[in-house]
Amino acid sequence: MNRKELLTRFYVDKDYDKLKSVLRDSADISEHDILARIFIEEKNYTKAAEIYFNAGMLYEYGRCQLLCGNLAETKKIWSVLKTDDPAVHWGKSLLEFIDLYVMHIPTFFQIRAFLEVDLDALLQANLISYCENIANGAHLLAQNNPESYKFIGRVFVNNKYFELAELFLKKAKDVCYVDPEIHFLLAKCYLNKNDIKRAKEALKISMDKGYGYYPAKKLLNEITA
Repeated sequence: MNRKELLTRFYVDKDYDKLKSVLRDSADISEHDILARIFIEEKNYTKAAEIYFNAGMLYEYGRCQLLCGNLAETKKIWSVLKTDDPAVHWGKSLLEFIDLYVMHIPTFFQIRAFLEVDLDALLQANLISYCENIANGAHLLAQNNPESYKFIGRVFVNNKYFELAELFLKKAKDVCYVDPEIHFLLAKCYLNKNDIKRAKEALKISMDKGYGYYPAKKLLNEITA
């Protein structure tokens, strides 16, 4: 199976059973990564951790331990890793947010690359207290990346925590009113409350600010049909 077919089966087809049988005996580190990510998608974090450990991928191994709720083990694993790696720097900062003792705020690009992915993964792992602590530090993240409120709000929308999402998206709107996606996401929150009027208003603003922002136009058509 070539790389293109492998990625298509993983991202598009989600043919996990077939991929597991194909990749189980692979000697390719990048294919071990795909195999471990399949187990993460299936919420088998222990198996994913085993694969990463055997492949010598210690950052990813520590992340799986975090998804298992093993915070102390994650700290131990990541403590020996060099912090010049952006992912490692982010990971160590993330642990500070979870511990509610933040000394190092991640950079603009680290927040952009990792915040949504890891917050979503922690929600999927049902580590609600970790997520609450990270979200409570949004004002610190926003110091280096003002889009942090939107990133957190988008994760909550995608996981159907609409009331929480609305809180962060309103803060995001105050920071960057011209961002069409913020109004689009707020419309989803209003629809969850069956507030059709406010949803339509938000979608019209989204289209205005986004020069006909297509997702907003599509959703508006759906609720007015």
